[in-house]
Amino acid sequence: MVIPFGTGWLFGPAAEDSSLPGFDDSGFAAVTLPHTVTPLSWQDWDPAAWERVWVYRKHFDTLPDASGAPGAPGASGAPGAPGASGRVFLDVGAALTHSTVTLNGTGVGDYLGGYLPFSCELTGALQPAGNVLAVRLDSGFNLNVPPDRPAPAVSTAVDFWQPGGIYRDVRLRVEPQVFLADVFAKPVDVLDPAARQVLVQATVDAAEVPAGTAEVAVSLRDEGAILAAGRAPVAFTGPGRATVTVTLSGLGEITLWDLNEPKLYHVVATLLVDGDRQHEHRVRTGFREATFALDGFYLNGRRVKLLGVNRHQFYPFAGAAMPARVQARDAEIIRRELNCTMVRCSHYPQSEAFFDACDELGLLAWEEAAGWGYLGDSAWLALAARDIGQMIVRDRNHPSIVIWGARLNETPNNVPFYTSTNELAHALDDSRPTAGAMAGMRLTLDYEQDVFAENDYSSVRDAAGGKQPSLEPPVDGVGRPYLVAEAVGTLSGPARIRT
Repeated sequence: MVIPFGTGWLFGPAAEDSSLPGFDDSGFAAVTLPHTVTPLSWQDWDPAAWERVWVYRKHFDTLPDASGAPGAPGASGAPGAPGASGRVFLDVGAALTHSTVTLNGTGVGDYLGGYLPFSCELTGALQPAGNVLAVRLDSGFNLNVPPDRPAPAVSTAVDFWQPGGIYRDVRLRVEPQVFLADVFAKPVDVLDPAARQVLVQATVDAAEVPAGTAEVAVSLRDEGAILAAGRAPVAFTGPGRATVTVTLSGLGEITLWDLNEPKLYHVVATLLVDGDRQHEHRVRTGFREATFALDGFYLNGRRVKLLGVNRHQFYPFAGAAMPARVQARDAEIIRRELNCTMVRCSHYPQSEAFFDACDELGLLAWEEAAGWGYLGDSAWLALAARDIGQMIVRDRNHPSIVIWGARLNETPNNVPFYTSTNELAHALDDSRPTAGAMAGMRLTLDYEQDVFAENDYSSVRDAAGGKQPSLEPPVDGVGRPYLVAEAVGTLSGPARIRT
């Protein structure tokens, strides 16, 4: 059961006791999530307006039932209590930048990072009535997490602003004691109808080991029709997570996902205990082969020219706090109005709704973890690696994503670190290559990723002495495909401003 949880929040500047249930929040503003902490203008944003510590508070009594009506009793009989058979999670889509979550005065979560989702289990701290949930949010810039930098650096040093706030959707999720936490459906041998398969990796989260025999049943479906099915037993060594793999074959009649026919299928995983259905998890997938070669990019064996743009997720007035329909509309503009075949999500993981739209529209995507122009200390690097891993796990079912940014944009080289992030990316998803955008380095340094990407703002002078954009040729003999990650614009040509 998933419950939208974006309405009825109170917001204001944080105080020492503002996460406690008895704090007087009567003077706070009523807000709806997604939200930006300060009103923004069309331009001339002021980082001092958001680089503070804030708090979001929500009062609620009972959990709604599956239809959204309030007051559903939990398994224990207490109104709204999850009881022995249910677990309740708070899912936050993203918040800039350090979130500390408290329920009824008990700390239930702490997440440092501004561009990926995080979850907190609320089960043990929930009350039948009078719950107070507080999210203390540090939106400062000098946090030791990508892409931020410690003092004395200031936020004007970054490529773009990061207005604070819980800027993506928030929900409550009610799960059984044992549930499917993740499903990764990886098509293989896509261009060979006889060998084509889907390898489905299902991860089961168990608060307690089920008393009966557990197994995961998986099916591939098209508009409700089951095209293939299989199952595998789940072996638990104790509470925690266990992963099983189910292979689906016999897929000779599959329609390939392509730019002009982005065909999508559903993979449905069902957790069974002694044959009884306990939980279901659905994901979408598409069958396509995407290959970066020395002579170009190939989709399903056909050479395709990549024409695209770099996309930032920030908007005038609202910052990043835009709903799913606006995220999807951006993808539609890029694909259908600008006629692009690819988008680079620069330079951080963007909304899942945006990638859903890319899947549906046939728009290829390059996703990268947060960071630009700077590598920090060992703690900073550990969080960067965490971001790369979480990004891949969140989004690896999207057929539109054809390359991972396992190297942060325009950063100095660090052979041990970037070797490890490349290995991590391949371990989590070996079906896509990796890249990282360089700036004017032209392979003069070691480069650990699979596809060499260059932010190429080179230019030439015309007969009148004006600067005109040009592109450098690929470097021969390096054995890696070459991808132009950024080009043209006012950096390599005359500025043109349309009013």
